[in-house]
Amino acid sequence: MRIAAALACALMASLPLSAEARVCKAWSSPVLAASIAAKPIDEASGLEASRTHRGRLYHNNDSGDDLRFFITDMAGGNLQIVNLKGPKPADIEEMSLGPCGSKTCLYLGDTGDNAGARSEVAFTILAEKKTYAQTETPLRVVRARYPDGPHNVEAFAVHPGGDLFVVTKPVDKQMTRPGPASVYRLSASQLRQTDGVQVFTKVGELDLPGLLKDLPFYGWIPTGLDISHDGKRAVLLTYMAVVELGFDLAGGVPAKLTPGENVSIFRAPPLAQQEAITLLPDDSGFLYDSEAGRKAATFPLNKVTCMAR
Repeated sequence: MRIAAALACALMASLPLSAEARVCKAWSSPVLAASIAAKPIDEASGLEASRTHRGRLYHNNDSGDDLRFFITDMAGGNLQIVNLKGPKPADIEEMSLGPCGSKTCLYLGDTGDNAGARSEVAFTILAEKKTYAQTETPLRVVRARYPDGPHNVEAFAVHPGGDLFVVTKPVDKQMTRPGPASVYRLSASQLRQTDGVQVFTKVGELDLPGLLKDLPFYGWIPTGLDISHDGKRAVLLTYMAVVELGFDLAGGVPAKLTPGENVSIFRAPPLAQQEAITLLPDDSGFLYDSEAGRKAATFPLNKVTCMAR
């Protein structure tokens, strides 16, 4: 019995922690998946690939746009504009697909705050549908605030467990001195509320300046996030890199980020102001794009796959 117990303990010790997943050992070079017309998606800031409706991409524009989103196919064609009933947002920076009860919903995050002055942010939640009308009514809008004052956020994602995670854009108003990025959570139960203002819970920090110390400061600034379908990993876009997080955010953030162990770093010549990322429907890689639409007739959508884990 003692031998069997010892063997069992040794086996358990040799297994990876349940909160961690094997990170990618080798990424492909980026390939151009599509050149998307820059009208009306002229400041692409959010991107999602549907798992329910394969071949469908969702997009949103950055600040100044109306409460709406866009649908295209994977090549950027068959454009549809979906307007939502509700007041004009301050700055929608990101979108995410995730559970909302028994449904899958699209979450639009009005979270941008370059001035660091907003008392609250908002998430507009809409059920994912096979066919959308030109104008839709959201299921609800969830208002939220941070427990320690305003934060600028361009990166958030909904976990398959239903919680929502945001990663702050840690810069001062002059955008010259970024520090570690903070990670906050809204629980699935908070996302069901329609009254009052929900309060985020801080769950940890990501020391991107330490992890990406070879890059200039804007390479440390998070601009997009997506979480895998099993929740065990995520991809975090910055202006100059993609960091694969090989751990489940629902279990917290490790005190130390170590390339090859709990993170994997993808580097390539960056796109101009790259701000949107989504995992492929099978989690084999990711797509990311650029806000270059205001300066060109099209903007690029790049694809990267993991070659080895």
